[in-house]
Amino acid sequence: MTGPSDPTRSGPPVPPKEVSEVQLSRNEIVALGTKAARGAGMEWGLAEEAGTAAGWLASMGLDGAGALLDQLQLAAGKGWPHICPVVARGRWRSAGSDPICPIALGATLCDFADLPEGIEDGDGLIIGPVSQPVLLLPFLAEIARRKAVLLELGWDDGTVLIGGSGQIDGDLAALHHANRILLRLSRRAGHGTWQDPAALRPISRQTMQKLTELAMKTTVPSTEASRAGAGAGTQDND
Repeated sequence: MTGPSDPTRSGPPVPPKEVSEVQLSRNEIVALGTKAARGAGMEWGLAEEAGTAAGWLASMGLDGAGALLDQLQLAAGKGWPHICPVVARGRWRSAGSDPICPIALGATLCDFADLPEGIEDGDGLIIGPVSQPVLLLPFLAEIARRKAVLLELGWDDGTVLIGGSGQIDGDLAALHHANRILLRLSRRAGHGTWQDPAALRPISRQTMQKLTELAMKTTVPSTEASRAGAGAGTQDND
């Protein structure tokens, strides 16, 4: 439990019960998502990627915080061998029975972007199954920007286009609700028809509360010993 001025509190205070949504800045979402991912057991590097992805999606009008929370709950306590992709030319698969984590997948795709095992292959990639695949979009936007290409992410129920200037369009709502799906990633010729950027997406009170609970695991609560040693050791009456 935290009080109004508790120094262990992580991020903005959770709103009262009568408030259903709260508007955080992109930076606040990034910070909260990073700490929550670390609290759920992610290494700091991946946790930072996770927070950045949540903030990027919110800036595109998508519920990145909610998608991140779902992913953290699914993969809580699982290490890299359980969530990483097994890389092979043309087909990336999960290491076991668990779906590939989109954060681990996105980071790996960025690492392999210029290699034959990545999207350099003209036939593209079959990847999956992948959990919470909407979290993959920020990484694909970075690859598209870096390589100045148009990417297409497809699955059985739709497609999403990702442009080199960070634009996204397509079946975004369907992708947001998809989970544990097989993906097709490829380059696409031509130019996309882009929608105007959406407003920064607010997050639900429940999502914020659960992310804050995970973020609190990165803090060390105060103790009698720490409180007794706080403050100056001598008086200063000047």
